[in-house]
Amino acid sequence: MSTLDDPRSPRRAPGPGSAAGGFRAFARRRPITALLLVAIPLGWAILGVPALATHGLIPGGDLPVEVFALALTVLVMLPATVWVVSAAEGRAGVRVLFSRTFRWRFGPAWWATVLVALPVTTVAVAVALGESVQTADLASTLAREVPLMLLPIVLVNMWEETVWAGFVQTRLERRHGLLAAAALTAVAFAGIHLPMLLADDDLSASSFLAGAAILFGAALVVRVMVGVFLRATAGSVLAVAVLHGSWNGSTGEGGLVDDLLSGGQPVLAGVIAAVLVTAGVAALVRPALTRRSEDRTDRPAGTTTGS
Repeated sequence: MSTLDDPRSPRRAPGPGSAAGGFRAFARRRPITALLLVAIPLGWAILGVPALATHGLIPGGDLPVEVFALALTVLVMLPATVWVVSAAEGRAGVRVLFSRTFRWRFGPAWWATVLVALPVTTVAVAVALGESVQTADLASTLAREVPLMLLPIVLVNMWEETVWAGFVQTRLERRHGLLAAAALTAVAFAGIHLPMLLADDDLSASSFLAGAAILFGAALVVRVMVGVFLRATAGSVLAVAVLHGSWNGSTGEGGLVDDLLSGGQPVLAGVIAAVLVTAGVAALVRPALTRRSEDRTDRPAGTTTGS
C-alpha cells in the first residue's frame, strides 16, 4: 500500500458502465499516486526542454524556465488534480477544493503575516549575518519589486498550491499528520522540479547534487511552513499561495529582498527566516497543531474517513 494515499479517505462506487480496472478506478483508490504517475513524467518532459536548449540539444538557447514551470502548473498539474479529485470525491470534492483556493476570510493579522513576515524577517536575518540594506533607492525598489512579487501569486502560486497544499498535503495529513505529510509532499514537490537544475551552462555532477540537496531541504522547510499556516488560516489555500509568493520574493535571485540587500541571493537568510516564522506561528496556534487534519469543511458533504 502506498504511503502517499490515505485508505480511510472517501471512496465512490464505480458508476454504471465504468471500467473497474481502468485508470479512473485506480485514481479513486490511490488518488495521489495517480496524480504523480501523470504529473512527474509530463513534468520532467516539460521542465526538461530548457535544459535541452541550454546544452544545444534542441534549438532555442537560454529559454525562460519560469514559462515552462507555469505551463506545468496550469496545463498539467491543475487539470490532473481536478480530474483525480473528481474521480475520488466527485463534483462536491472539486467544489470544496476550489472553495479553499479562494478562501480569503482569515483575518487582517494573518493577511499581514503571509504578506510581510518572510521578507521582513529575511532582511533582519541577513543583516544579522553581516549584509547591509540598500536604502538609497528604497522607494523605487519597493515600487518595482512588490508588484513583481505579487503577480506570480495570481498566475502560478494559487494554482500550484491548489495542487500541493489543497490536495496532496491536506490529504496526506489525514493519515500521517502534519510533519510526515510535509516531508512526503516536499519529496514529490522537489522531485518534479529536478529538471530545472539541468538548465545550467556550468552543469556538473557535483553542482547538480548540491542543487538537489538545497532543493529538497528548502522544499521541506517550505512544506512544514505551509502545513502550519494552513492550520492558522482555516485551511486557506489562498493564504499559503500568498506565503509561497512571499517566500519567492524573499529568496529568489533579483527578487524583492535580493534587491534590498548586498551580498548575493539570500537563500540562507530566507531559510532561517522561514524556520523562525514557522516556529513563531506554531507557538501561536499550538492547539490546532496537536490534532489531525480532520476539518469537515474541507470534505464533500456526506463523506467520511472510514478505515
